[in-house]
Amino acid sequence: MSLSLFRYLIIAILWLTSNQLLADNGQPDLWRVEKNGNTSYLFGSIHLGSPDMYPLSDAVYKAYEITNHLMVEIDLKPEDEAKMIPLVQKYGLNSTVPLEKRLSPEGLALYKQACTKKSLPCQQFSSYQAWFLSVQLSLMSMQKLGYQNELGIDKHFLKKAHQTKRNVISLETAESQFKLLGGFDQQQQESMLMQSLQMRKEGFVGLFDAWKSGNDDAMLTMFQADFEQSGAKEMYNALFDDRNINMAKKISKNIKANRSLFVVVGAGHIIGENGIVELLRKEGFKLVQIQ
Repeated sequence: MSLSLFRYLIIAILWLTSNQLLADNGQPDLWRVEKNGNTSYLFGSIHLGSPDMYPLSDAVYKAYEITNHLMVEIDLKPEDEAKMIPLVQKYGLNSTVPLEKRLSPEGLALYKQACTKKSLPCQQFSSYQAWFLSVQLSLMSMQKLGYQNELGIDKHFLKKAHQTKRNVISLETAESQFKLLGGFDQQQQESMLMQSLQMRKEGFVGLFDAWKSGNDDAMLTMFQADFEQSGAKEMYNALFDDRNINMAKKISKNIKANRSLFVVVGAGHIIGENGIVELLRKEGFKLVQIQ
């Protein structure tokens, strides 16, 4: 199971469709963050990857090397995986009412159709919460495309940090992420599931290209369009805006404590007027995108 997948259930950032992310990554979403003589860096990441994504650009590695603290959404070590089991049981499963009886008639029809068309082992999913199944289906789809959680950007830097004993700071906890997703109502969870069943990789090349080039405006437009189409503005606020506020506060607090940070967070958290970049600017930080 992968916590990094829990963050973007219905957003195209999970559906990496380009094989062109090579050593020259154009203008990655890398920002220099400065205040009172402290220099830190903020890097918008993607949570899945493939071998041809590496090495990243020299600018990214230089920023990592000149800082002394790695900050990520959550620091999950291999030995911590077993700790996720109680959280899955609490927030990801429903052993009382089968999934098929929790779906609307329209949702159930689409679900059954997808089970047949995609040859999914749906008989194994009856105890799953709809949001949790959406995550698993997204993971299965990505694996078929050749992408792996272990090659995600955050995992890449966590591995480096663990090997060199660099201090790692988590922005969130595992339970807070499970609780957030498990807290969506049945209609919202069904919306997640339906989108994961109907997503097509061809529609997301533009988003991935926008990430590669650091085109924040294009990414924001595509992110918001996904949620508006599903009528899920409340979900967008919970997954992004509310969390961005808490993340920005923790980043600011650590910088003010004279820690030099290399912050790796999902690209969706950085962009837009409610993104981390703008929130830090409002606190008086100077942010410059590294070209």
